[in-house]
Amino acid sequence: MERAYNRTRILIALGIILALILADHLRSPTFAFNSGQGNVQTALSQRDDSACAPCGAPCPSTRE
Repeated sequence: MERAYNRTRILIALGIILALILADHLRSPTFAFNSGQGNVQTALSQRDDSACAPCGAPCPSTRE
């Protein structure tokens, strides 16, 4: 009895599907925004050197 599928063809098809999903993900505006390239300032791009916390948060004494 002959097999209904070929393992190599299935792996190639899954690889192509994965490549298409990855290409779509990398070109999405959400990915660009999350990586700081969406023409919007994010927490990573607006770190303040004079801040107390390493994440750029203001000092507790300067909060209003």
